Amino acid sequence: MAAWGDGLVFATDFYVSGAETWSEVPGGLAHLEHPVVNVDHHSPIPAMEMRISSTNLALQRLAADLAPSPHSDAVVINHMDCDSVLASGVLDGRLEPNPIYGDSAIAADHTGQEDAIADLLQGLDAHWSRTSQPMPDPEGLEYFFESLNRSEQGLSLDAFAKEALGQRQRSRDRAERAVLEGRIEYDQGIAFGVLDEPIEGELLLTCLPEAALVCTMNPHPVAPERWQVKIRLGLAAQGGRSLHQLRIVGFDPAYGGRWNAGSNNRGGGTDLSPDEYIQRLLTELGQKWG
Repeated sequence: MAAWGDGLVFATDFYVSGAETWSEVPGGLAHLEHPVVNVDHHSPIPAMEMRISSTNLALQRLAADLAPSPHSDAVVINHMDCDSVLASGVLDGRLEPNPIYGDSAIAADHTGQEDAIADLLQGLDAHWSRTSQPMPDPEGLEYFFESLNRSEQGLSLDAFAKEALGQRQRSRDRAERAVLEGRIEYDQGIAFGVLDEPIEGELLLTCLPEAALVCTMNPHPVAPERWQVKIRLGLAAQGGRSLHQLRIVGFDPAYGGRWNAGSNNRGGGTDLSPDEYIQRLLTELGQKWG
């Protein structure tokens, strides 16, 4: 707010502490006293506990004729995954308010379905975060928009973007192989697997359509004696189900996430064994979901 003067600040695709107590407005939540609008799907309120992403909220905002002013307002993001890029691009006028962007954000955040836009932007974000080489353009976000534009026009991508897209497809192939090879097992509606390395959780969803919950564990990248856990609400979960209902933090204090996806990676993992962890999950599942 101090940096952007008197205009509105659109905090986009990241949770602002306490935003669930703000007023619901088209496309998000507005602070009662300060000029801040949280265009974000992570807030723990019923309106966000559905298949909705920040890009969908940005589209709602524009449909209500409440677009940010290009002269006085600021659109702020803090990471560059598919939803952040699309939501900020729509709000800032870099992208047309095309419903296809909302569909791509849902594919990236919720279903894991193949989608040219989602796979490109998710791939770029993952490749950029794990590579030691610099981005082709020092303005990383600008490069994401340029790559998206080239893809939409059917133009050839540069080597960095091609590799990012290839890595995304290889991750999808790994997810499919893990299921086909029996490394993911079903037990009382939970699909559970112990893997050598992490797989993006959304990529497993379409491979496991009968699962209400998908949980994978692998040695933590930083502390391999501990376990990194990723949990996703499955495509077969009934309406009204939420991971918050399972109170996972009760046995895994490092866990955090939104209603349909979470991980303990940032919290440093868990020292519970895979067998212990799945039993804790099954107990919570039986008590909270029946």
